[in-house]
Amino acid sequence: MDWPLVILPWALAAVSLHRAGLFCHEVVHSRHASLRGFCALYTWTVALVVMVPPVRFGLPHLAHHRPGVFGTGKDPQYPLVRGNAFAMAMVLLVIPFIVPFTNLLMTVTGALGAFRFEMALDRWATETFGFSLSSELNAEQQAEVTRHARVTLLAFLAFVVLLPGALPFYYAIMVGGWALITARIPLEHELEHLAQSSGPRGQMADSFTVETPLALLVQPVGFRFHTAHHMYPGVPYHNLPELHEELKRTSPDYRNSIISLRIAIRGPKPIR
Repeated sequence: MDWPLVILPWALAAVSLHRAGLFCHEVVHSRHASLRGFCALYTWTVALVVMVPPVRFGLPHLAHHRPGVFGTGKDPQYPLVRGNAFAMAMVLLVIPFIVPFTNLLMTVTGALGAFRFEMALDRWATETFGFSLSSELNAEQQAEVTRHARVTLLAFLAFVVLLPGALPFYYAIMVGGWALITARIPLEHELEHLAQSSGPRGQMADSFTVETPLALLVQPVGFRFHTAHHMYPGVPYHNLPELHEELKRTSPDYRNSIISLRIAIRGPKPIR
């Protein structure tokens, strides 16, 4: 399509890829043998497109859920963006344009098995920008990442050779998808101060549930019920609405975590 109608397929593709990519979250939390087929399907379809195998996301995300780690300096998914205009601008406006390139870089290093280089690069990025690129992998995880990275790299090279004119559109879709992902970040936690330690009660108090239907644009697949998810991370996304209603009925503390989209954006008062 010509400009400006090309915006329509771009927006549809970006929103669709964002929603599909969020199922990586379900894959990471899945512990049911009956879902192995779905996990494999995601790994060898969507994960190839976004260049992130589930193990790459799973290690820091499961650490984010761990009592004693959540909300502390050891939490790899707790950026202090609330009240920091520069950090918020980086997360919302800059990182979406960079991540497609860092993912490609990590695909190349994974395909080459250059995990020592990855960790050195990760230390530099974390110390310089506060932006982690990788997690330390054991031998089994390294083999899984290398296998996935080689297939991803072959698929990407085939795409470049066969459809070079579509490469800018692919990049634009990736940027749009990552922009929607980063837009979720300030809607889920306080992200203002680091705690010395944390427990299950702290995770509930420092998580938000946004009932506003508009939140569905950036929080599909159950993400807007984030407090319920942190309380019961094993519950699949399609059961979170029912769990949300039960907790809202039975738990006053849980009801305190329910905020409007406007308050989530503006920043609620800490309730810890």
